[in-house]
Amino acid sequence: MSNPSNSLTEQLKAMNRRANQMATMHSKLRDDYAWWNSATNFFLLIFSACLLSIAFISDDFLQRTIGMSPDTFKWVNGITATANFSVSLILLAWQPAEKAAAHAQAVNHYAKIRYKIKRLEAKANQLTEDDINSLEESYFDTRDLPGISERQFLPLKQWHLLKVALSKELDVNPYAPLWFLRLKMWLRDSKKPPAQP
Repeated sequence: MSNPSNSLTEQLKAMNRRANQMATMHSKLRDDYAWWNSATNFFLLIFSACLLSIAFISDDFLQRTIGMSPDTFKWVNGITATANFSVSLILLAWQPAEKAAAHAQAVNHYAKIRYKIKRLEAKANQLTEDDINSLEESYFDTRDLPGISERQFLPLKQWHLLKVALSKELDVNPYAPLWFLRLKMWLRDSKKPPAQP
């Protein structure tokens, strides 16, 4: 006869794995959106500065110094202004900063779940169904969190599993460069026969 506390402990472990995976997925999305937000803001700042400096340059000065005709100068100015305005519109519609903040909130949610799981694992012998049910309610209370699309899920899961495997390799070889460990894992896994379904 199986011990009910073992079953509850297994449920905790499974939930911990899922929470860890979800935290990793959301942290990857948070970092990606934050990077895009920074990159587009830098682009806007640089192009805005270029537009500002271009406004003070005379046609004669350009022709004398770099041989650019006034018509070409107007085209460059117009293309730069259009690119700047287009990126501003994309930022306004896409809102990567807000998406990064929403995914950061999701990371915090799953980090709290993992903390609760660790506390419950500490009292594994006194675990009850109510403990698990309460934890599951917290885990699935995601109405304020951003979702992960079907298209994003598998690449993010792969990224998480690679991160876990790389972390284990790093524990064994702490001084090896990450690129070397990735290459080593790739070579090892490419020699394995494919798993049977």
